[in-house]
Amino acid sequence: MSDIAVHEEAVAPTLSRSLRRAAACPDASSARPVQVVWCDDVKRGDVAQPNAPKLGVADTLAHAQSTAERSRIVASLLHLTGFSTFAYFALEFARERVESLYLHEAFTPATYRGDYVRRNHHDIDPRTLDARACNMPIVWDLEQLRREHRERKRDAGPCVAPAALDGFLQTMQDDGMCSGIMYSMAVPGTRLHAFMSFTAPRRTREWITPATIEQALSIGLSVHKFASPQLIATSRARAVNGLTPFEQELLLGIAEGASDKEIGRRLDTSAHNVDYHLRKLRKRFGVANRIQLTYLTSKLELI
Repeated sequence: MSDIAVHEEAVAPTLSRSLRRAAACPDASSARPVQVVWCDDVKRGDVAQPNAPKLGVADTLAHAQSTAERSRIVASLLHLTGFSTFAYFALEFARERVESLYLHEAFTPATYRGDYVRRNHHDIDPRTLDARACNMPIVWDLEQLRREHRERKRDAGPCVAPAALDGFLQTMQDDGMCSGIMYSMAVPGTRLHAFMSFTAPRRTREWITPATIEQALSIGLSVHKFASPQLIATSRARAVNGLTPFEQELLLGIAEGASDKEIGRRLDTSAHNVDYHLRKLRKRFGVANRIQLTYLTSKLELI
């Protein structure tokens, strides 16, 4: 990791106001139910990643005999870095709205299994927005998150209700998650973004040095290398299982370049009905047109 250039800005990254304004407002969807999907590594549906780097920790995790052993491996590494908790989770997006929250059995601490999930804190948590928009790890503490929320409110108007943010910050404080690092990576071939979260009970972020950031990157990327194939396999299985035979035939038809009329003839239905169901599929997968639907169908290997 020594070749990673970590500048002073990486220790306290500040997103541009335009990025913050462009982000979707999470408060609007806070009452919308989001499905929680648990990933387990008992049967790892590995997806080949031939160009992935060889990371020693990832290999250690792969050879561990149980979920509990993998949790212990990561916990032992955390103690060397000064962090107290690590969480690896993913959010599935459709048109910038969260549809599903993916949690991994081996890398989800008890603090993420309670109020964070029950209260839909993923819709409130400003760190997830910042981590997706920033190409470097974000370093935070609770006071900074509160201060940036006030600045965001002045700049672009209220987005997350103050009471909702206060509830999130109080939960974090009660759980001893007062400062830390978070970063995000898109998961290829899916609509998922994986998040690596490191937290500590220390009140300010001043203790986090560039060396600490490098350690967090090394651990998180190793976990991501091990766990992301399970995310991919679970996401694809859910997408396929959620399709009816009729919808699968529709997707096969557009992948072959058939017109609505041709697909309708094949399925003994009208072109109007084909168009109706394709519009429903575009909405479900969060794409704008037929080309994007075909491309996503191919990436997800749905047909």
